[in-house]
Amino acid sequence: MPTVKSKPRTKSRQGCWTCKARKVQCDQGVPTCKRCATAHRECEGYGLRLSWPRDNDRKRAMRADLPTAITPAQLRYNLLINTTFQDIEFYQYLSLPDVPKPQRSSLSSPRLLGSPQSEVPQSELLYYFREAAHFSLVTFSAATSHIRDVIMHMIFTQDTLSRQALFKAVIGFSSLHRYGPNRQAMAFKVAALAALSASAEEAARGPVEAAQHIAACMVLCAFEILLPSENSGEWLLYIRGAVEIVRRAQLGNQCDNSDLLDWVYFHDAMSHFTLYHWRHKSLTAETTETTLSPALPISQFLNSGEKRPGSLFRDRPHAILDVLSEICEVLLDPSDPRSQNSVYKDRLRALEWKVDNLPSLPASSTELDATNDVEYTAQLYRISTRVYLARASQDPQQPIADLDEIIESAFAGPVRMCHCRHFFPLLIIAGEARTDEQRVAIMNLIERTEKHGYVRSMKAFRAQVQSFWVQQDLHADGEPILDYLGLMKGIVSSDRVLPSYV
Repeated sequence: MPTVKSKPRTKSRQGCWTCKARKVQCDQGVPTCKRCATAHRECEGYGLRLSWPRDNDRKRAMRADLPTAITPAQLRYNLLINTTFQDIEFYQYLSLPDVPKPQRSSLSSPRLLGSPQSEVPQSELLYYFREAAHFSLVTFSAATSHIRDVIMHMIFTQDTLSRQALFKAVIGFSSLHRYGPNRQAMAFKVAALAALSASAEEAARGPVEAAQHIAACMVLCAFEILLPSENSGEWLLYIRGAVEIVRRAQLGNQCDNSDLLDWVYFHDAMSHFTLYHWRHKSLTAETTETTLSPALPISQFLNSGEKRPGSLFRDRPHAILDVLSEICEVLLDPSDPRSQNSVYKDRLRALEWKVDNLPSLPASSTELDATNDVEYTAQLYRISTRVYLARASQDPQQPIADLDEIIESAFAGPVRMCHCRHFFPLLIIAGEARTDEQRVAIMNLIERTEKHGYVRSMKAFRAQVQSFWVQQDLHADGEPILDYLGLMKGIVSSDRVLPSYV
């Protein structure tokens, strides 16, 4: 009698995911299979799933082994730069005509924490500013002790309304620096604004009152830069208020206030770069009495053609800031017919000559590390300004000027050997990072800067750098041609918060 062979149980290749996992045959019922329903199991359906290769799986062998010498920084940054749907929308906006600008997410207002567990004495916050918080004041030089000493001297000098505004601004900044966003810091800021408004007329009486008023504006500017939020564009209003006081009090020729004035003009010069690329013409800030006149909409400063007063940068490393400010005043979009004018082209060549022929850096008697940091910062500004001028003024349809040697010197020197808390040179040089190795070097530089003790967050800046790289990669095939100036304007205007690149 012939034996009846039993039919083996087979796994359906088209079954639901639940049956596949159980290695049983599925009847492929819709929306759920009967086998799962009979067994009272949740049917996981038939949709597509991502599947990762297993070790020793020859059927799915598309695997790549990590380099044996990979560093933690490479693992964290190089392999985890993703292209999002927003990046694709942004790419289409830059590449195709008549594509509406995508809505970009903006920073939410910071969530205020409660005040410290016990009210911190103002004297303690002042001491903390002198010992630690002043390191987060952004000046051209990495050594912020000079401007700290100027501020401390003003606080203990003539008692005026401007001095009270400066004192409240300093302890508010110190509280923010030490505890993060908190109600006590905001209360000190409000008190500083009230005193600053009351001292508007007083600031025109003499150089002492004017200098105290200017210092209060700049500390409040530092407060806004340290705490980016939907209203962080107020930092520009404080700078313009400080510049206005300098003009009205005629402090430009007073050497006694040179450190304070250098601080003001550094921020003022760098604000020109932001405003040149800012596309949100309707952006305004809340009216705040910070100067002799009410605060004005930020949009008023856009392409206004306003000439700032003559630079007070007497030290040679600062000369590059004058050139950068002039570039932002002169530069035209390569698609503008006026950019073909011979006078304009001669002006660009003159600016290139200025960058290439800046005087050498002076020797310094300070410690070697501090000297190197100042020199590297100045070198980064020179390189980035030269690269930016060439890229932004070049017609995308024509071959770009040869910048290979300049760019290689940046990656071989400053990028690998220093930390740099200045966002402008980092942004420009990061835009030249084409290889994975160069991009890792940029991220390592940002990481070193964050670990150096500066509290200012670089999270949003890092996102801008990575967005820059994503757009470059999407344009890598050469069609459509990458519009450098349009991309830079898009990156700077990527959300509703006015960024500062000091």
